[in-house]
Amino acid sequence: MSLAATRRREASPGSGRKQGRGVHRGEGARRSSGRADGSGVVRTYRYAFLVPAVAVFTVFFLLPAFFGMYLSLTDASTFVPDTRFIGLDNYRLMAGDSSVLWNATWNQFAYAACVTVGKTVLGVAIAFLLDRTFRGAKFLRVVVYLPIMFSTIVVGLLFGYILKADGPLNVLLKPFGLAQDWFGSFDLALYSVTAVDTWMGVGWTVVLVLAALQAVPTELIESAHLDGAGPWQVARHIKIPYIRHAINLAGLLTFITGMKAFDMIYATTGGGPGTATEVLTSYVYKQLNTGALGYAAAVNVFQFLMITAVALVINRFVRRMEATA
Repeated sequence: MSLAATRRREASPGSGRKQGRGVHRGEGARRSSGRADGSGVVRTYRYAFLVPAVAVFTVFFLLPAFFGMYLSLTDASTFVPDTRFIGLDNYRLMAGDSSVLWNATWNQFAYAACVTVGKTVLGVAIAFLLDRTFRGAKFLRVVVYLPIMFSTIVVGLLFGYILKADGPLNVLLKPFGLAQDWFGSFDLALYSVTAVDTWMGVGWTVVLVLAALQAVPTELIESAHLDGAGPWQVARHIKIPYIRHAINLAGLLTFITGMKAFDMIYATTGGGPGTATEVLTSYVYKQLNTGALGYAAAVNVFQFLMITAVALVINRFVRRMEATA
């Protein structure tokens, strides 16, 4: 082949395009390789940042939970050094101890239901009242949230003094014939404790719902006012549908907390009078005081499974309501 022909072939347009495409392919490959390396580093860092959280969750939640489940299958006791595996005997004992256990279960449900209704209804109502601009609004928001910052034991002891038979409240109510032994009455004790718990914790619901209310677009409210809607129509058709998720979340979390309530009952009535305010958590506490670690762990496992099942049912019901709304 002649030298001139070789030069013509090298200078041809097709050859240049092929060479250009080859160069571009090389640069694209290098870029994609760099992106792959970068994404791999980012992924590694993500997993590395998850390690502390997973470790804390495992050490402080998973391991104690599995250990508690193991204890529920043994005859562990603080008075007997040797521990034997006894299978489901503790759960059979629970079934035989039905009169006390089911009373505690019923009281736990009643306590959780009363607290949930009280905190949710009052919390939403107070949040609507505070969702306004007026003098002292910020101060009132602080006052409403303030009780939740106190120790539950302190609040329980304080109301134990206020609501006792000869306490300040009965001194005020006695002239009207309304004095009651609020914590000493078998019929009133449980509802009195739930009232104190509601007073203390309603501020959390207020803050959650108030934050949702303040996120409602003002354009929707102004448009409704221009169309002649009053405060009740705006609240019913705009605000409440917009904050439904916050209300449902507050109710669900309050119910789960009520199903684990212990400190308020311990500080006010201790589970009495009799078994009027005996709930599962106080029942477990009494079993631990007798040294029956295995049986107490079995009751705790039962309580955990019950709370999980109820929470799943409520969550599914709420989601279905929201889907059809």
